[in-house]
Amino acid sequence: MKLQVITCIATSMLMVSCGGDSDSLTAELNELANELEKNNEVLAENAEALTEEATIASEMYESEDGRFKVNFLGGAPEITTQSVPTELGDIEITMFLYEKSITEAYIIGYNDYPSAIVEAGSTADMLAGGKEGVINSMGVSQLDLEEEVSIDGHSGLHFKGVAKTMHIEYQMYLVENRLYQIGVIRDGSYVTQDKVDTFFGTFELTD
Repeated sequence: MKLQVITCIATSMLMVSCGGDSDSLTAELNELANELEKNNEVLAENAEALTEEATIASEMYESEDGRFKVNFLGGAPEITTQSVPTELGDIEITMFLYEKSITEAYIIGYNDYPSAIVEAGSTADMLAGGKEGVINSMGVSQLDLEEEVSIDGHSGLHFKGVAKTMHIEYQMYLVENRLYQIGVIRDGSYVTQDKVDTFFGTFELTD
């Protein structure tokens, strides 16, 4: 509204100062008004984008121990740590869970493998093993997407699938000897793309 008022005032000033009423002057003023309106639309779009970026930045959650930050869609996650027995021995897993509603949840987890195990194996095999662990533990029977991704030069996997009525979408990254899991789960349908883009898109590694 403020930009529209400025446009009207600017046009009025031109009409008063020039004082003419010829067809050419009217055409020029109309052209100028149209140009100002286009500029206002661009300014409004830029202002909206800047506001959205500022909102996302202000809602970033950072974990110093986890060495990551992310936007949990405005919520604060519940943090739990548990020791899980594996063929490699007990692995400590730290989980960050934000339940946006009773049907929608956002998860980040990480665990550290022994460096010797990582050096002896391959990144692809470890990522595949992590994916199979998620699929098996959640009972995923339909896999709708699987693709390779990366973050800061570190390899990862992106996959999504359905377990009965639960729809899951995950990304995994192996960063040195640490495996990160970023997941969204929703009952009935996949989490909307804009939320997925915000959650996955704002996840970044920190020192």
